[in-house]
Amino acid sequence: MEFIYTDSIDLNESLALELFQQADKYSVPALKTLCEQYLSTHISPENYVNIANLAEMLDATSLREAAIAFIAKNVKALKNRQDFAEISNEMLKDVIVKIIVR
Repeated sequence: MEFIYTDSIDLNESLALELFQQADKYSVPALKTLCEQYLSTHISPENYVNIANLAEMLDATSLREAAIAFIAKNVKALKNRQDFAEISNEMLKDVIVKIIVR
């Protein structure tokens, strides 16, 4: 509600993840874009799977590209993590392409 009245909001990771889904569900494109931008710049080894899967689920192109870039850049460290198996096959294909093209 704060965003709807003020057109601004202080985001953190958990709030951005939650609001991103709600903005998609309730068709609030400005909030969805704001959350997508925030999440794109806050991908880490702790949240990359959640962000990657959310990007796929909500068809968020720029967030998906940011997740692919993060995974491709950090694949050596991430591939040994247990959560690496939770990334979709489609995204993994795009990560491989990104690595090959570099």
